[in-house]
Amino acid sequence: MSERGEAMYFSVISIHSNSVIMNFRKKIPLLFLLIFSSLLVTAQLPGGFNIDQCTDQQLMQYVQSNNLSGLSEADLEAKAREKGLSADQIQKLKTRIQSLNLPAAGNQQEGKKEESTTRKPGTYILPKSNPDYINGLMIYGSDIFTKENLTFEPNLNIPTPRNYTLGAGDEIKIDIYGFSDKSQTLKVTPDGYIRYPNIGPVKLAGLSIDEAKAKLTSMLSRIYPGLKSGNTSLQLTLGQIRTIKVNLIGEISKPGSYSIPSLSTIANALYAAGGPTKIGSYRNIELVRGGKVIAKFDLYDYLMKGDLTQNKVLQDDDVIKVASYTARVEIRGAIKRSAIYEIDNADHLDNVLNYAGGLDDNANKEFVRVSRFGQQTKELFTVNANDAKSFVLQTGDNVYVDSIANIFKNRVSIKGAVYYEGVYSLDKILTLKDLLAIAKPKEEAFKERAVLRRLQADYTPEVIGFNVDEVLNGRFNVTLNREDSIHIYPYNEIKERAKVQVRGEVNSPSEFYYAKGMLVQDAILMAGGYKEGASKKLVEVARRIRDTLSTQESPLYSIILSVDASNAGSANALNTILQPFDIISVRKAPGYKEQVSVAIEGEVIYPGSYAITSNQEKLSDLVKRAGGLKQGGYAPGAFLLRKTFENLSVTDTVILKNKLATLKSTFTDTAKARAADSTLRDDMKIVGIRLDDVLNNPGSIYDVILQEGDIIKVPKKVETVQTFSGVYFPKKIIYRYGLSIKQVIRESGGVIPGGQRRRAYIVYPNGEVKTTKHFLFVNIYPKVKPGSEVYVPVKAVGKGMSTAEILGITTGLATLATMVITISNLTK
Repeated sequence: MSERGEAMYFSVISIHSNSVIMNFRKKIPLLFLLIFSSLLVTAQLPGGFNIDQCTDQQLMQYVQSNNLSGLSEADLEAKAREKGLSADQIQKLKTRIQSLNLPAAGNQQEGKKEESTTRKPGTYILPKSNPDYINGLMIYGSDIFTKENLTFEPNLNIPTPRNYTLGAGDEIKIDIYGFSDKSQTLKVTPDGYIRYPNIGPVKLAGLSIDEAKAKLTSMLSRIYPGLKSGNTSLQLTLGQIRTIKVNLIGEISKPGSYSIPSLSTIANALYAAGGPTKIGSYRNIELVRGGKVIAKFDLYDYLMKGDLTQNKVLQDDDVIKVASYTARVEIRGAIKRSAIYEIDNADHLDNVLNYAGGLDDNANKEFVRVSRFGQQTKELFTVNANDAKSFVLQTGDNVYVDSIANIFKNRVSIKGAVYYEGVYSLDKILTLKDLLAIAKPKEEAFKERAVLRRLQADYTPEVIGFNVDEVLNGRFNVTLNREDSIHIYPYNEIKERAKVQVRGEVNSPSEFYYAKGMLVQDAILMAGGYKEGASKKLVEVARRIRDTLSTQESPLYSIILSVDASNAGSANALNTILQPFDIISVRKAPGYKEQVSVAIEGEVIYPGSYAITSNQEKLSDLVKRAGGLKQGGYAPGAFLLRKTFENLSVTDTVILKNKLATLKSTFTDTAKARAADSTLRDDMKIVGIRLDDVLNNPGSIYDVILQEGDIIKVPKKVETVQTFSGVYFPKKIIYRYGLSIKQVIRESGGVIPGGQRRRAYIVYPNGEVKTTKHFLFVNIYPKVKPGSEVYVPVKAVGKGMSTAEILGITTGLATLATMVITISNLTK
């Protein structure tokens, strides 16, 4: 952009309000750029760049003493990074600038006004951030004042307009060429003159470009005779144009005086001032010059037609007056652009619909509804489409365009076992036969009975049944009505889908869809074949009893067939044809056994998992295979975990967790501790064993027979006793010979309220439980052993009565006693 163009571009946003404080608030972003530029150039404020300590006076000094312009925000931020400024410092500076209550630099001496408000492209600040809304609708046209790329700026790169009127401040370029060659750039003085060398003052203010050229040609011919003979020519063009001041008043967003380029128009000034207010008119904007209205500008001409013929070029001291609106209407519904539109006397309903972009595709095109404010009540109008051109709207009218109803005037539908299901038009498909011929029933359609559903005249439903083949053959037909629905059933929709089930010793037991001719072997192959331990000699087939004619209940549940599938070529296997819903069961061979494993953990020589040899292997056998106990193994504390079909009780869970925690504390190996922690399962219970007796006397009653999944835990000897539940301080106590349960409870702080010492019991390390026995008034407590766990049950303590409750009961009893005495005296 040329130098002249840049100056004109940026001066369009220069705002010079009569109110200093108002202008300052409007120019806060501009002030920030100026001050920020000054700080970057000078590197830092006096006393160091410290935003928190910098005074308002110091900031204002830079506004007044530095006229830095022509840098975009991006350029300024780039320089800020070069100077090492942080984002936090920039944010603090913004906050300080916004808190200042000082006049803007643009209100200082006149000579600095234009420079201080000049900005490069990319730094333009929008005069309005958001369109205006009322009742959720945008005022039509208010959004153009928020668009950064639509400023109505004058085009400064066009050839010099020949009718342009020169004035004070304009810069002109005079080129003499031909036999003589001379160029001069001169500025029109405030008195309207230019001073040409060797000629003196020449008044050009008030002349057009053509008039000024003729005058200069006449005067300069004294020193350039070739201008008269034609050997020399003169060209006059504009350089830097002047700035004019215009005033915007009335219902304008930012009223005041504005300095704008002399080529600016009404729309240019309106944009700079933010456009009309919420009650301002977009259609009655007057240009007043010398006390007379010389033009009326209607923004709708531009918005609707792109017409800017009344967008007059402004002159110095022009006044733009925005009146308040006279009439506005709201339009909503199935319209392309719902908004608030200003109307004039010539506008009718069809004009407003055109303003809104026309009706939506789904709009009801028969009528429009209008709500109006009457003198004392509201009124409603239903305007037919043909009357829209003549219907006169009034201010405040609410226009609503309905969407068309979600109904069809000529629809029928068909679904089910047809190739082309869906909806069809009644225009050419008049009968049921016509519809079936187009939709084409599938081969799997159940043709004996299909249904047509429709609504009768009183809107009650009706069903008409028909045979599909009869309709296609012409023996039956029905005339179709609007919204008739036809359904043709597929066979699989009206019949239970037949399956067979394979279970037992097959690789993938499951259910499979039945097919006619399926054999037992076919079903087994579909189930993935036999497992290794399957017995092919005896395969059972359970079959449904299908006596649907009997009136008596059958005592039988199923028919059982035995199939020998060991020889696939045998007649028995091949001829066993399955029927729907047969259940094939493949048994495990009696002589086939899978390995059964148990585990022994803790203080044994070879801990781990062991496969037992027979169903008679005992606990002593497993310990022997594991190499026996280690030196630190504590046989009396060993216990067994066994799977159970019953759920663990809360007490079982607590005991088992405590037992495993105690066992884990004896492990020094982290891996062993983790293994003990993962042992607790919902389907396992503790079995009390006496491993010391088992080792001393193999085959005794405590030498239990092992079962699959058994886990034997052998801990180290624990030299402590643990207390739980109803004591003040549950803790571990060092075991010593002769330690009694009373001493254990006493060393744990005693029994808490509700604790039942008489019911205390001990869980020994091997899982055995001993309770306190009672003989007359004597409590016989169980013996404490190393690793024992002492539990003191707690009885739920009932809530005592409050003082108010006691007082209420006492008062009631006293009243009742008084009534009894009174009645007794009356009956004497």
